[in-house]
Amino acid sequence: MQAAGLIISLVLHGALLGWAALEILGVQKLPEPAAPTIEAEIITLAEFTNLKKGDPQANKLEAKATPEEDPQISEKIAPKAKPEPPKPPPAAEEPPPPEPPKPDPIAEALEKPAPIDPVIGECMKQYVSQSDIDPEQRKKLEEECRQEVERKKKAEELARIEAENKKKAEEKRKKDAEKKKLADKKKRESEKKKREAEKKRKAKKKKQEDFTKRMAALLDKSPEERGSKRSGTSQDTDYTGPTAGEREGTGTQLTAREEDLLKGRISSQIRDCWRLPGGGGGIDVMQVTLSWRLKPNGELDGEPQVIGSSSDPTFRVAAEAAIRAVKCAAPFKLPSESYEHWRYIKDWNFDPKQML
Repeated sequence: MQAAGLIISLVLHGALLGWAALEILGVQKLPEPAAPTIEAEIITLAEFTNLKKGDPQANKLEAKATPEEDPQISEKIAPKAKPEPPKPPPAAEEPPPPEPPKPDPIAEALEKPAPIDPVIGECMKQYVSQSDIDPEQRKKLEEECRQEVERKKKAEELARIEAENKKKAEEKRKKDAEKKKLADKKKRESEKKKREAEKKRKAKKKKQEDFTKRMAALLDKSPEERGSKRSGTSQDTDYTGPTAGEREGTGTQLTAREEDLLKGRISSQIRDCWRLPGGGGGIDVMQVTLSWRLKPNGELDGEPQVIGSSSDPTFRVAAEAAIRAVKCAAPFKLPSESYEHWRYIKDWNFDPKQML
């Protein structure tokens, strides 16, 4: 708005100055006054002398005849025609009175005191009423209040920034604490899973070791001690080679520990497959003894043979369950370098009390 007022003021001032310049150039100059006309006559020397001497008969009142002038001697110079006086120039029209200057909005804006910021005005009221102070004192108070307001604004801005930084730090601390809490929880869960897995592994290992020990003890017992009864209908084998863990020919003899490990591997593979259906009968009746041959790749070499028999009807069920377990475990995963020690598994006892 102030820019528009400034442009209008400049245009009006320029137009007024241009109009005044045109009026001054249009006024005609007054003509200079004409020089007066002087008449001159030519006279002779005698006439000039007589004029100086005077007329001796001047006291006489007689009229004298007018002497004729010699046209050859005396000649009047014809008077020049007087030039007509120049006509007076027409009276110049009086210029119209100039328009009163329009108020300059820029000058008025500059003359008016700048409005006081409400905050600064409130500050000044603390000292003295605004109507009771002179301009210089008011200006000084305004400057002091402005500086005070700026200090307050800076202090408020610093407080706001500090509060924001504190809030961000608190949020970051909470996020870090949450992350640490989640990490600790995951770590505890992982450690718990590891402990449980280790516990299961140890329990399984102990169970396998116990089973291996029981199977080894059974293998070392005689048929009478194992509770097996032999009869003429038993399917004995005519194999005379080595049994599991025994040496054949000139092969290397296994140590007691190696024999236990070999028997443990065989028993662990059979145990995972042995499922005895139903129950009944005595523990002695439910014991079944098998013998079977294996190929170098661990596959069965023929059908497993049941050693011994019983009139108990559950014996056949237990024998069939044992045969299924051997077939299910094949091919057996055993060390090939000791094949001569496990090519024939002889008198392997299936005792539900010890194997299950």
